[in-house]
Amino acid sequence: MTKYNGISIKNMAAYGAALAAICLCLTACGGSREKYELRETAIQQMESGDYAAAIETFGQALEKSDGFVGEFELDVLKYRAEAEYESGDYDAAARTYDVLSQVDGEKPEYLEGLGCMYALGGQVDKAVSQYEKLAETAPDNPAAANVLLLVGKKLTEAGRPDEAVTLFQEAVNAGRESGAIYNQLALSEIEAGEYDRALEYIQRGLLKQDSARKELLYNQAVAYEKRLDFAGALQTLTAFVQEFGSTPEVEKEIAFLKTRTD
Repeated sequence: MTKYNGISIKNMAAYGAALAAICLCLTACGGSREKYELRETAIQQMESGDYAAAIETFGQALEKSDGFVGEFELDVLKYRAEAEYESGDYDAAARTYDVLSQVDGEKPEYLEGLGCMYALGGQVDKAVSQYEKLAETAPDNPAAANVLLLVGKKLTEAGRPDEAVTLFQEAVNAGRESGAIYNQLALSEIEAGEYDRALEYIQRGLLKQDSARKELLYNQAVAYEKRLDFAGALQTLTAFVQEFGSTPEVEKEIAFLKTRTD
């Protein structure tokens, strides 16, 4: 997938017409030179940040297709999904990834796109289903971990931290551990009010010594403060500043903690 962490119509009538013209089969790409020029124009529009125009132009390129899905059409659909994601039209991007999975098979990158777009678009249950499909068919693919982290975050934000914890624990039990997974486990437990358990997960995550260390250390301070262990929170934030530097927000929090420990 191109981005996110991540990935990635405005004109749905044009979108539907373009996709209706595409047969669900694969063949060598063909068609006029114009469609290639349209694709290049759309890419330039994306690079300039004009995602709405890019989406429209990618649709025009698809309309120039010879009626088959080949390498050109797949490439345009992938770019279009990215433009839709970048524009914030997660539902449209999900539909495009769904088309890609239909015409080119349920590849991990398409399932990842679907899962992440469903999660970002608020369709959390659909996102969970896509993650479960990925966990079953490609458990060791980075796509599965990407969707898991986002789905777990959205479940927690939706007030369903227990479900997020279950998904994360299943991944850990299957041997798919990382600092990022333990960090999300800790956040879910903090949301559920289980601060001691959150601290246990943070300790496990810190042992991984990976890129999630900054987030883990900060959330350790959060868990200590929620547990009313102000001295522990202050000590952790002091260590955080020494390792990662400070911000006005962190300095404000340290000042507050000092009023509780002096």
